[in-house]
Amino acid sequence: MSSIKNIQAKIDQMEKLKKEIEATKKNINSALGETLIKDLNLDYEELSSKKEISKIVKKIKESLPNDFSKNQGKSSNEANIDSEQKKNIHNSHQQSNNHSNY
Repeated sequence: MSSIKNIQAKIDQMEKLKKEIEATKKNINSALGETLIKDLNLDYEELSSKKEISKIVKKIKESLPNDFSKNQGKSSNEANIDSEQKKNIHNSHQQSNNHSNY
């Protein structure tokens, strides 16, 4: 019986963690939205429907660089270094492939 109680306790703990995760996600969504609205000087009247919100989100996405999501959390300098490293690795692979063809 003890093992059943342990399993139930772990299930209860998992449920509690799931609720905490959902609450954290809601807080992040709220804070992100509030910050974007404030920093982009968006008018709440323009955000009164999902359709209008979708239009604005689409405009924001279109104005971001293509690799924005890959570089989240990195400074632009780190992102540039990563990009340069990838180019160098690609070039060195091409050179080694060219030499192996001789």
